[in-house]
Amino acid sequence: MKSEPVSTLYARSRVLAVLSLAIVGVVMLTGCRATTQNAVTYAYHLPRPELVIVHDFTVKPGETNLGSGLIDRFKQRAQPTDVPEQEIQLQQKIIRTMTTQLVQEIRKLGLPVESAATAGPVAGPTLDIEGQFLTIDEGNRTRRLVIGFGAGASHVRVAVQVFETVEGQHRLVEDFYARAASSRKPGLGPMAGVGAATGAAAASAGVGIGTTALAGQQDAESDTKQAAIAITRELARFFLKQGWITAEQAESYHSLLP
Repeated sequence: MKSEPVSTLYARSRVLAVLSLAIVGVVMLTGCRATTQNAVTYAYHLPRPELVIVHDFTVKPGETNLGSGLIDRFKQRAQPTDVPEQEIQLQQKIIRTMTTQLVQEIRKLGLPVESAATAGPVAGPTLDIEGQFLTIDEGNRTRRLVIGFGAGASHVRVAVQVFETVEGQHRLVEDFYARAASSRKPGLGPMAGVGAATGAAAASAGVGIGTTALAGQQDAESDTKQAAIAITRELARFFLKQGWITAEQAESYHSLLP
């Protein structure tokens, strides 16, 4: 039996790749999953802060995991000395993203808020938002796109602490955890086998058509933004308990969320 030429198999694999991406476009997709847990409030009826200060979150050493897809592995093999620098750059980007997003979100609740880098001196009480990234995982982008449904998903996990400062006295008033993970979205499915048979180039061609646009951004930076929203959601509950915002303000913020 005469076998089909490689060019024919390659062309078929490209068609399957396009069809798979079309399926991705019409399947109902869930968003990034962001949650908070273990929230504990240590004080009530606190004075309304004159300023909420968001500090850059710290990063636990050794808890940053870069993407490990095919392209990432090739880069790491070619330039192994770049991996530590990549980790540092990712950490810095994630820290900046969290600070910026938290300031934007808290401002929607109607309280004055600044980052620690831009906050000026305040005579009255302040509320300090601090935290630590426990996990920053870029996930495996190749597995996420080709296999899908959560395989190789990225995620970010943070511990958050809220401090009140009054007349120089600094005390913990609430703490909790927040976690965000990329959604369980369908991947390229059946075309993966054909792509493997005809070479990775066909799969790459299919991915290049616009999988990110169809499936949505799935990386640690996007997860961090979602985590910041989840943190602010928890802070809204805390602010409401303290009487700093009304139930209508809290509900108004929640209605803005996707």
